[in-house]
Amino acid sequence: MNCSYAIVILALLTLLNFTLGRGRVLYPPFIYSFVWLLDCVVFRFSPITTNEVHSVTWLVIIFGAITFSLGGLLTAFVPSGVYKIRVSQFAHPTVSTFGRNVMIGFCVIGLPLLLHEVLNLGASSISGSILAAAREAYTDMAASGQSQIFIISNLPLFSIWITVLCLIEGRDKRFWVAFTLSVICCILTTGRTFILMLLTSLAVTSMLKERSDNLRGFFRFAIIPFFLFAVAFVGLIFLDKDISSFKGDVTAILANFVLAYLVVPIAALDYVLTHAGDYAHAIHHTFEFVFRMLSLLGVDVRIPRVVDTYLYVPLPANVYTIYKYYFTDFGIYGMLGMVAVIGFCQTAIYRRALNGGRVSMFLCSILVYCVVISIFDDAYSGSGLLVLIKAFVVALLYFGVLSRVRVGLNFRRIFAPATASGTIR
Repeated sequence: MNCSYAIVILALLTLLNFTLGRGRVLYPPFIYSFVWLLDCVVFRFSPITTNEVHSVTWLVIIFGAITFSLGGLLTAFVPSGVYKIRVSQFAHPTVSTFGRNVMIGFCVIGLPLLLHEVLNLGASSISGSILAAAREAYTDMAASGQSQIFIISNLPLFSIWITVLCLIEGRDKRFWVAFTLSVICCILTTGRTFILMLLTSLAVTSMLKERSDNLRGFFRFAIIPFFLFAVAFVGLIFLDKDISSFKGDVTAILANFVLAYLVVPIAALDYVLTHAGDYAHAIHHTFEFVFRMLSLLGVDVRIPRVVDTYLYVPLPANVYTIYKYYFTDFGIYGMLGMVAVIGFCQTAIYRRALNGGRVSMFLCSILVYCVVISIFDDAYSGSGLLVLIKAFVVALLYFGVLSRVRVGLNFRRIFAPATASGTIR
């Protein structure tokens, strides 16, 4: 088994999922197999040289895509009525803009705090790039186990969520304010994944709202976000990366930082799979946030590092696609089982979103990012799982409470003339 065989099998699986999804491009198994197909194609023809990737890795990639697809396929056997159930607490129409105003106000207050932190961390820059120095400082903080202030660390995610919520409610001025704030917050994180999450979430939300879950809808709503992400991805390399030590022209620098993000994680995963003994006593990662909560309560538990250990394959890598932690936590069969469960859950949420569930639409838009990033890292377990739980809580809070709150005085009612009985007409 090699990369070429994997490409052929994933291509066939992608076509099958496109058929089973009835041409819907947001069908999670289709997205999963498609992004892995693209990743394997890039790996096959990339000029970047990595260590040898063995058959076991290509088999894991193939069977991972198959089990995710099987998990998604099983949702077709769930009674359709389950996906149409209306929860009255979240099915009511939005009655005010108070909730969105409050959440946008939170972003407005938090943005100066985030900017102040970035400027402080980048003050030591000798290269002239504040973002690059701040990025290095953030990496050092994560490696040493330090954490940011709660508001600052969650602000970029929260800004993305409020932008999606505003888009679900309507593309009005509040959406554009939230979008602008979110773009700034995402750039200040000095990373790229937040920008990817923002743009993919908005594209998915637009397609679901307009009921354009097809190729035509993809070209209408997703091409521009994809182009914007590509521009931001390339542009930020020269703003928040220290490229002073790299030799060669701009093309060589871009090849290193762009293609390496797609190619190196597969080689890193291969090392993990072929050196399983080295990870026999690895710290459990899937439910990392549970251990962190226990640690706060004083329980003596081992907590995994936020930033994983670097390998050299031969390029440095500390991301291992979606599969590493499930493999080290549960073994090869447990890993495939977890991927199948993820495929089932995500596809069930997707089917619920197709039937108009606003909470499901919100979650579906966020989860597509997790599928896309699976070729790079795992966004379903560990801290990623905690992020999804927070997003779910925010959606419940907004649709269940904040969207129903009216604030202000009804002057027309207050000054209306009273009837003889003392009631208001």
